[in-house]
This record gives sequence, structure tokens and C-alpha cells, in this order.
Amino acid sequence: MTSRRDTALLEVRKLAEDLAKKRGERVSTGHLLCVLSTQKHPCAELLAERRLTEDVLLRGVRVAQDDLPDAIQRVFDRARDAASRHQTQATRSDVSPFHILFALCQEPKTAAHRILEQCGTDLGKLRLTALQISMGLAPPRRTSVPIPVLAPFASRSFPPARAASPALMTPQAPRPAKPPAPTNPTPEAPAPPSQTVAKVPAAPAVEARHKPKPKKARSAFALDPKAFPVLCQLGRNLTELAAQGELESVVGRDEEIERTLDVLAKKTANSPCLVGSAGVGKTSVVLGLAIALAASGEAEEAPRVVVEISPTTLLSNTGMRGQLAEKLAQVKAELLKAHGRVILFLDEIHTLLSPDVGDEAASELKLMLGRGEIACIGATTSEEYQRTIDRDPALARRFVPIEVVELDREAAFLAITRLLPGLEAHHRTHISEEIVAQAIAWSVRYLPYKTLPDKAVQILDLAGARAGRRGLVEVTAEQLADVAAEMLGVPCERLLESDADRMLRFEALVAERVVGHEAEVGKIGSILRRNASGIVGKRPIGVFLLLGPTGVGKTETAKAVASTLFFSEAAMTRIDMSEYAESHAIARLVGAPPGYVGFEAGGQLTEAVRKRPYQVLLLDEVEKAHRDVLEAFLQVFDEGRMTDGRGRTVDFTNTVIFVTSNLGAEITSSREAAGIGFGRVSGRKEARSDESRVVEAARAALSPELFNRFDETLVFAPLGKSDVSQIARRMLEGLGRLLRESRGVELDVSDEAVEVLMHRGGFEPALGARPMRRAIGRLVEARIADLLLRGQAKRGDVILVDAVDGDIALDVAPTSRRAAAS
Repeated sequence: MTSRRDTALLEVRKLAEDLAKKRGERVSTGHLLCVLSTQKHPCAELLAERRLTEDVLLRGVRVAQDDLPDAIQRVFDRARDAASRHQTQATRSDVSPFHILFALCQEPKTAAHRILEQCGTDLGKLRLTALQISMGLAPPRRTSVPIPVLAPFASRSFPPARAASPALMTPQAPRPAKPPAPTNPTPEAPAPPSQTVAKVPAAPAVEARHKPKPKKARSAFALDPKAFPVLCQLGRNLTELAAQGELESVVGRDEEIERTLDVLAKKTANSPCLVGSAGVGKTSVVLGLAIALAASGEAEEAPRVVVEISPTTLLSNTGMRGQLAEKLAQVKAELLKAHGRVILFLDEIHTLLSPDVGDEAASELKLMLGRGEIACIGATTSEEYQRTIDRDPALARRFVPIEVVELDREAAFLAITRLLPGLEAHHRTHISEEIVAQAIAWSVRYLPYKTLPDKAVQILDLAGARAGRRGLVEVTAEQLADVAAEMLGVPCERLLESDADRMLRFEALVAERVVGHEAEVGKIGSILRRNASGIVGKRPIGVFLLLGPTGVGKTETAKAVASTLFFSEAAMTRIDMSEYAESHAIARLVGAPPGYVGFEAGGQLTEAVRKRPYQVLLLDEVEKAHRDVLEAFLQVFDEGRMTDGRGRTVDFTNTVIFVTSNLGAEITSSREAAGIGFGRVSGRKEARSDESRVVEAARAALSPELFNRFDETLVFAPLGKSDVSQIARRMLEGLGRLLRESRGVELDVSDEAVEVLMHRGGFEPALGARPMRRAIGRLVEARIADLLLRGQAKRGDVILVDAVDGDIALDVAPTSRRAAAS
């Protein structure tokens, strides 16, 4: 017989399974947590107090999974044990939602536990509160926390957006000074004629997130303007804003907040400095600290508060020497008057300490922070910390650096979903979770030198701006791709096309540009598919050594791969290694070291890859470079990374690297000799022997550690007559397209003309396809230019290229003659 406790647990599990089935997901403990948040029970109000609404939790369910086998059953067993231990004998059979919530907080490898962590929840406090209520030691929650609701778009106006840092949180929608009159709705802006949407209705999910909260009365965290006039005038009380519900909770920054609290609690050197890349979320750590102080200081008579003062505010009106020091002295006096209650936050602190400002600020900060009587939090980038703080030993002793690292994808997803209400309200359009996930994926792939969540927010913000300006209800994947393509410098088709499909058609796509060398292109495609599938670890997508004589298509192959994989020949950086014959030339690749001329410019190689990580890298004529220069590529070929002159690690794992060389070029036999006539078999054997000799010549010229890092060594044999003839036709087709687009003139070339080009210097086995380019330029292009300049060929005409008496002859078929012939 099923007990009462099992009946309750089975009911909760059935609701979780129904929710997961409705959303097309695998049931997890995250769905249990969502069920608890929607029931008419004080447990739901306990979660709502921490802003753990169903909408927030469902976003977390999308990215969090259970790592335990049968995690739900383990949670239920723990809930039964808690009910048996902590309740009286009379009520031992009852298992309440508080016991389930307590059990969810106890299992660290469950989806629910991860969701609560990512939402910035104090799990220890939540677990203790649930346990106290279940034991009757604390009263249950009786007042629900209202979920913010957005008024319909048609009945409210939106004020200008406030300047927001690329942090993990956003303030709630701005509160109107008084409720808007219901009889005077803001008129709807008419949609453009090209749009079919007449008006922009508000999505229910958006409406439920944006209702302004009533403004609260002055809290215990407020500073007295009479006692602290400078701090109140120049600063912003972040803790008071947190107490009033103006700040959203922080995602994924618990460790940094705890370390900041530890430093602030020290007796001396109690001033932390948050160090991290731009947009990584340094300011959000301070906002999370303010929220923590607001939550822990409610019962204190004089709780600690965080006051933010912008360095630009301090620097304003301080043109004369001594004015800045005087203003900082006033701030110091008020901080001392607060007796440690006020924590000063200086964002972008390097602005205050830059050489352009002088030594006033640094001197005053040393005096302010010397004895630990005043706590100050700074925030700056790694480069600026080294340039402004670390170079001054006395100032560096005052600050304790705390590194703020980039969020991972899951944490960034939850963080950005907290920003969605503000973005949707500002742009008057809906942004789905799928769009958020896509923006994160594209930003991670194409903007590795920027940090999450800022780089994904930039894409979403611009996409929302464009959709809202056109009166669209929702941001679609196509609109996001258009915006992202402009920002990332990647063709829109590249973003929307599957990489797997393009990889599977690799050989056919490359063959549209490269003639011959089918076996070599096949080996390249095999390596690229293997590495792109994730089988190989942190290495470049492919590293190839291309050997063979000049003009056989080594460089053209690199261009074709760039066009195939990255949709543009511009996605290729070509470096002539003959320019790096001296050992000191390596500074041109990675950048000059600090103190040398050109240090700020960076390296030709590292800057190109840092700004465009998805590209083809062509190292031409590698045998002419100095050995020291070549050794710099060992880590690039093996681990996909290189450190530039400024100490930054550049990622090469998204590049395809081609290294070309003419070593052993005089050994190779022609392609025609390997497969024609009675000597066909012996010719192929000779070609294979030549290939082995070429590889051995390259092995002897290059160092063993460098040669051993190539994924494949490919020998390009000289081109035969049929190959050069096909190349000639492709060159002439390209010339025809150019004439058609620029002059409106068609080009018709006969097969006999191609044969004449072959005999008039277009084919030389030792020189490849380059003689054909010269022959076409001399015998065809030059004569066509004369016709165009003399006006003999006009728009709509056809230029006929034929062979007459062993020479190239050109004729023009005018438009009238073409019409008569037709």
C-alpha cells in the first residue's frame, strides 16, 4: 500500500514528467524545482523571494543536466530521510515540498543544484531556511513576492536607455514618477509600409517580467546627505539600490564575491582590485557584493554599504593643480567619518592613475589606504593594472588583485537571460532563448578575443535594435545572422550553413578552383574532417606541408580552402618567409618586446590571427626563413597557440595552416609522363620514387621537430598539357565574367584558340600555369583592351576569339548582327 509520503512524491514526480514532456525534454531534478516554484505552497513563495520564478528556472533547465543515475529517486530518498529525522512521530509520514527542496540543495551533481548555483542562490541559507520551516522552527512565508510585469507596449512609453555596463545584471525597468493615466495611452508608432505587422503586441512572457515595482521607503542603507554630502553628491549607493530591488542577482560569480569579502575583512591591505578583460563582468562582482551586503545587513543598525564614484566625476573641474587632491581629501574625510561602514568602489581606476592625470591621485590613494582604515575596491584590465598599479610598488601593496575570468557558456546563458527584460523593453521586441544560445555560439566562435557575456550581448542588442526599428514582433535567426555577419566579418551564408555539410562536399568545392591534384586535395579533406569533428584535441584544424615546383597550384589550393571553409579569399593571411631570413625578424611576427619601437602595434602574424581566428594561414617558401623563426611555430603546429610580444596568448586552433616550399622541385616528373603510353606503369613508379626523394629533401632541410609536426606532407607534381589547357579555359571564363560585369561585353573563345595559346608560350612543364597567365595577357587581354579603347566593342557586343594561321584573331559581333542571326 502506498504511504502518504509516497503519494505526495509520486504526485510531484508526475507533474515534473508532464512538464518535461510538454517542453520536449528529458525529465530531471530541474523540472522538480520548477514544479515546486509553481505550486500553491509556501515553498513557492520561499523561491520567489530569491527571484527563482518558473521563467528563470526553466531557462536553467535547458542547459543543466543530472550527472547522477536516477537522480530524482535519490532526491526523494533524501527527502524521506529528512522527514523521518526532523519531524515528530505523529507527522513522520508527511513529506512536504520543503523536504524536497532541502534534498535538492543537498545533491551537488543534480541539475537543480547547478541551476540554483548559477542563479546566484546562497544554497546553505536556502537549505537551512527550508529545514527550519519544515521543523516548525520558523514561520512559513505568507506574503508572495510579486513577479515584475510589463505593461502592454501600446499603453506605455519607454524612456531613453540608461548607460549599462556589460555586466551580468541589469536594473529593472525605470519606474515612472507616477502611474500613467489609463485614458492617455502612448500612440503606437506606425509600421513601415513594407512591413505586414500593423502593431507590436507584447508577448505574455515579456509582460510578465517588466511590471515596475513600487518605490520603497528610505532604507537603513541610505547615507545622510548632511553627514556625507560629497559621497551623496558624487557617488551612487549600490547597496541601497540592491535593498530596493533595483539590482538583479549575479550569476556564476560566487567565488569572486567571497574572495572580495575576505580581502575587505583584512586588517591591512584590505582593498581588492578586480582585474579582468573588458566585458568579463568585473562590475557585476561589485554589484553582487552589494546584494550580499544588503541581504546580510538588514538586521544591523549601521550596515556596510558600497558607494560607487566614477573616476571621471572625481577628475571633473580639477584643471588646476591641487584641486584633485582636495576633492580626494574630502572623500577620505567622509570615509573616515563612516568608521568603516562605507566601501568605496572606483570602476576603471586606471583612469584616475594614468600618467596624464599626474601623481596627485596616486599619492592621495596611498595615504587613504595606507593603514587599512578605508576600504576601496578598484576594477581595471590586466594591461592597465600592470601599467598603472603594478609599476608602483607602494601602490601595489595597497591593493590585492582578484582575477575575474570569463564565464563559460552555461553561466553566460543564464546571465544574459537576466538581461533580456531590459533589452526587450527597450527595443519593444521579443528575444527567444534559442536566439540567445545562437548569439553565444557565434560570439564564442568568431570573437575569441572578446569575453562573455559582453560579446553576445552586443550582437543581441544590435539585432533587437534593428528588429524594433522595423516594427517586428520577434528577433528571428535570419535577422540575427544578418547583424552578426556585419559585426563578425563573416558571410551570412557561413553562419546559417552547417559545417558538416560543407566538410562532406569539400573535395568537390575545391575542385571548382584547383585543377588536378585530386589525391592531394582528398588527403587535405580527410585531415580537415577528422580535426573538425573533434577527434583531435587542441591543435590547428590542419597543418600541411606542400612541396613541388613553382606554378603547380600550391598557393591556389590555399586560396581555394579559404574560400571553401570561410567563404572568402580574404580569410587568408599570407606571409612570405623569405622576409624572415634574420633571427631578429621574429619580432615582426609576434610583436616587439616592451620598450622597443612598435611595441603597441603588435605582430603581423599574431594580430592577424587574433582579430580573425577563423582563417587560412599560408607560410610561403618556408626553407628561406631563419631557423629561430621556424622554431617559433613549434607550439603553433603542436598546441595551437603562440604568445605575442605583449604576453597575450593567441589561439590558432581555428586556423588551417599551409607551409609551402620548392625543396626538391628539380626532382619531380611531369604528370603526363606518369600516365601516357607504353611507359605508363614505369612512369608511375618513377613518379612515386620522385615523390619520396622530394620528401626526403624537405626532411633534410627542415629540423626534425618541425617536420614531425605536419599532419600531412603533400607533393604537387608538375602540371600536364591537359591540366594547363583546363586552367586556360577557366582563366578565359573569368575574363569573360569581368567583361560582362564591367563593360557588358560577352566573350566567346574557341578550342582552337586555346591550342594556339598552348603553343605560343602558354605551356612550359617546368613553370606550371604561370606562363599561360602571361600568354593570355599578351595575346588576348591586350588586344581586347585595344578594341574597348577604340570603341570597336560596345555594350551588348560579342568578342570572338579564334585561331587563324597559328595566331590569335579577334572579331566583334555587334548587337545588330547578333539580332539578325537569331
